[in-house]
Amino acid sequence: MTKVLNSLVRLDPGNNSLSASNTHSPATTSQPILLKEENTWHDKLGIWIPNDLFPYVTDEPVYTSNRQAKIKGQHYEPGCIYWLNGIRKRKAAHKLAVRQQKEHEAREVKRLAYEEELSTRAKLWGTSSNRIKYREDMCKDLTNFQDHFHKKITPLTDRRSVLQNRLTQGKNVYKTNKQLLQLEQDFGCFNIDYFSVMDDCAPHYRYKGHTSDDTKHLELRPHKRPPIPSTNIDRHNSEVKKLRLDILSPEDSKVFTLP
Repeated sequence: MTKVLNSLVRLDPGNNSLSASNTHSPATTSQPILLKEENTWHDKLGIWIPNDLFPYVTDEPVYTSNRQAKIKGQHYEPGCIYWLNGIRKRKAAHKLAVRQQKEHEAREVKRLAYEEELSTRAKLWGTSSNRIKYREDMCKDLTNFQDHFHKKITPLTDRRSVLQNRLTQGKNVYKTNKQLLQLEQDFGCFNIDYFSVMDDCAPHYRYKGHTSDDTKHLELRPHKRPPIPSTNIDRHNSEVKKLRLDILSPEDSKVFTLP
């Protein structure tokens, strides 16, 4: 049988349908090639769109102006340069919104952490979160004032101890008594004003009701207009109310009757 087939092929060399059927490959349909490095094909619009702009292409058209967007009026043809610029603006607006959202979330997390910290500190001080800053700042100022007061008065107390030791030892009694008397006078005059060391314009002093110098100056009202004196010298300062005739008594009405 094989010999017969071979002989037939040799007799009719143009008849090669058998070999063609064995070597023919199926036809391939032409498909658009997606260039992922540059552009992407949009099936609905039928245009190539840059990859960075493709996620921002929606069914919403790109209008020619804000007014046209309000009335849903004229819009650009997809694919033109103005349409692409509108998509780029949409991309920039989206990135701005995402960045602002992240910043807002970061601020919110920071605020909650700060409030939690204030609440913890307030529990240690036995107060509320609203007054914790006031109490801490007041304690800091009192501590600083005590340190300053101690620094100024320590030399006087040390000097007193030295002079008293001299009297105990009997050295230069007259001169030592004179110096000790002068030292006691210095102790009597020793005085440090609290607000000469601390800043009375600090917020924690205003919180308690302390009035700053600027506020006191405003309360004087230096720009208040002076009272305008009356130029009418015939006008009396006190005006007499008019009598109503409908409420007069019979005795009062006799005054107004003619004789």
